[in-house]
Amino acid sequence: MDVQKCLLLLESLRVLPEEFFSANLTQYKRSVLRHELTKGLPDVLELLKELMNPNSPADVYDHSLRCFSSWVEFGVPLMEGEPVIVQVFNSLHNEALFDTAVDTLVNVFSHPDAHRFPYTIQKLLPHVLQLQTMFQKASEASNMDICQGLSQIIVAVAENHTKLIVESSICQEEGRRQNSMNLLQMVLACSSLPGHYPVDENSSNMPFTFWYLLQDDILASDAEKYRLLLPLYQPVFFSLIEILLIKVQYPPEEEYETWTAEEKEQFRCYRQDIGDTMMYSFSILREPLLGHLCSVLAGAVENSKITDLRWQVIEGIFFLFGSVAESVDLEENAYLPTLLSLLPKIPCSNVKFISTALYMIGSFGEWINCHPESLTSVIPLILQGLGNAEVATAATMSLKDVTRENLDHIQPYVNQIFTASKNALDGNILKARERIRLMSALGQVLSVLPFDDIMQYLNTLLTPVIQELGQLVKQEPTPAVRANISLKLNMLSWMVASLDTDRPTSENMEGQKQQEVKLDQPKPVFLVMQQVAPIVQELLSKWMNDASIVELVCELFKRSLRTLMDDFAPMATDTAQMLIQMYQTVPHAVILDLSKQLILLFSTDERFFSTLKVLLNSLCDKTLELYQKGLQNYTDVIEGFMNLMAQVLKKTKPLLADGTYNIPGLFQAGVQALALPEQHTVKAACSFLNEFLSVGSELPALKQVVNSDGHLLVDRILRAIGGESPRGVVDSLSDVLNALNKFYVEQTSKCMNDIIQTEGYPSNRVTLSDKEYFVKMVLRERGNKRKHREIVKEFALKCRGLYGTEYAAQISAIV
Repeated sequence: MDVQKCLLLLESLRVLPEEFFSANLTQYKRSVLRHELTKGLPDVLELLKELMNPNSPADVYDHSLRCFSSWVEFGVPLMEGEPVIVQVFNSLHNEALFDTAVDTLVNVFSHPDAHRFPYTIQKLLPHVLQLQTMFQKASEASNMDICQGLSQIIVAVAENHTKLIVESSICQEEGRRQNSMNLLQMVLACSSLPGHYPVDENSSNMPFTFWYLLQDDILASDAEKYRLLLPLYQPVFFSLIEILLIKVQYPPEEEYETWTAEEKEQFRCYRQDIGDTMMYSFSILREPLLGHLCSVLAGAVENSKITDLRWQVIEGIFFLFGSVAESVDLEENAYLPTLLSLLPKIPCSNVKFISTALYMIGSFGEWINCHPESLTSVIPLILQGLGNAEVATAATMSLKDVTRENLDHIQPYVNQIFTASKNALDGNILKARERIRLMSALGQVLSVLPFDDIMQYLNTLLTPVIQELGQLVKQEPTPAVRANISLKLNMLSWMVASLDTDRPTSENMEGQKQQEVKLDQPKPVFLVMQQVAPIVQELLSKWMNDASIVELVCELFKRSLRTLMDDFAPMATDTAQMLIQMYQTVPHAVILDLSKQLILLFSTDERFFSTLKVLLNSLCDKTLELYQKGLQNYTDVIEGFMNLMAQVLKKTKPLLADGTYNIPGLFQAGVQALALPEQHTVKAACSFLNEFLSVGSELPALKQVVNSDGHLLVDRILRAIGGESPRGVVDSLSDVLNALNKFYVEQTSKCMNDIIQTEGYPSNRVTLSDKEYFVKMVLRERGNKRKHREIVKEFALKCRGLYGTEYAAQISAIV
């Protein structure tokens, strides 16, 4: 054998399929080429079969494997490639060929067409099962390279043929049933490799997708099949739970500390995957899974006191419980009470253990609402965590989750929660995010109290915060001062967002009482904002140019507005004036968003009509000034302004009806915004223009502008469709063109027919006949929005030279 010539031939054959996929060919040429390659496939397979034998030189064998792998990706019917595939299995025992053989077999079983040959898969399955001995020896010898390669093959077979596995497990043929169950045992073996992922082994993460697909296929079975499958697969999933309970555990502390940051992050993600797999397992096992975990937990607690080794086991159980929390029946009453009653009996100072226990408690917040007696045991545990800086994140998250779900039952615990929270805030042990989260939880808790009690607690809690904010405002701006101001604004913001005394209750008497309070007393949030507003005004005088501070101020007012709704009215005028001052100084999108909320809420109230007109006029004038400075530098502001004006036109038309606004300037602003490269900004402009064209039929001032300047909009739309704008906005542009065609038929028809006569417009790639046909179809289909979009999209592809290409089809599917 001339080895060199043989290698050159194999390399040439290998690249043929690769070139087929990478070459830029028309659909017809690609079809012809595929036909010719398919004709030659039997000869290629016969050649590879001859070359893949023990007597072939190692290089030839290796190149043969690579060549076969390449043709598998092209598409080798499994029944035709079966003899070669068997030889590939044999080559796994050759250390020099192992990696190439693994890649080849993974390609074989993962190919999208492989499922079309179930009989051949069944014939090949014994070869997969024969790998068990090799896998076991590699595992015992800690040869993780071999384990990883074999795991790839095993998982590729299982993951891509779950339906075949499920069907085979209940078929009449004993051999097929046994093969199916044996393959499941091999997947379990892949999941249960000894050691900790990713340091000791790096293969046990591979089967996660398979377990999801398996339970999905089982649950998708009809009732009769499901009845047969459940007793077969429940033991498999119980075995999986036993494995996950081991794999989820942390290593000893001294070992874990030697891990790199990347390894710790990989382990964290691995545990999240385990959590997801637990949810899939719960779908099959249901409540018996909870019983099993409770039994393991009770045994661990009763056998001995918590040792350094024992905490990992219990922490793992808590993690698995938390993973299935969302799936547990809210009426479940057999196991979860046992779990929660055991919590106070498990003393442990390990940070990871306590954090996981707290996260688990938070995840069962909704269940606790149906079993409020559990609050007696969980609230003290959560509050204890607030005093420990290392577990404060988990404690604050748990407190927020539990209180949010249990407001109807939380009142007896308010003083206890408030005292512990206040101590934690005063103790300076909490990070900024933890302080903010705690304020949100306290807002929820206080909202269940009578007005006088709320104000008493708020005075204790917020007076120091507001005083500190006032002191910070008087200091000269520095990064440290900015950070402190940001924290205080965030704390106040989340408090006013969650302190909602209009919260619906489950008891009618309380609801009536709240109505009486609403009539007699202002809302607590209003009183808080009354104290804060003067400080904010002073704050803005120094920090007006700081985007982050402006954003936080707007967020504070926006959240208070959402909580107070109509009760915000006494502050509406001052807030409008503050927004005018802020926007005139340095325009920000957040100012526009708050302005939108304010205008939409109070535009129908005659008391504020003139104030809101002044606000809107100021916003319009200032934004139009930005266009003179180069709108490319203010795209986020333009987007926010377009969204604001679209809502104003849609919901508060009277604000624009008196002619005091620069209506031509607003229309021009919308048209110019269509030329920006940012898709979100263009879509916002399209929304504004759609509303402008629609409302124009009712408001003469708007209609006059369209009649005089509508040709500019038509021109801008056609240029954008022709290639000056991204393809992702073509549908939005189509909707504007459709609105033009709907409300201004004659003008649109004349403009389009006049403009398209220009040579090379809007693209050199379309002919005059293409353009005339496009205009004809657009004008015809103004009543059918979907059809109109298809016409515009097709014309856009022609303008870009993409019409009929495979690339265009792929991108269209995505877009």
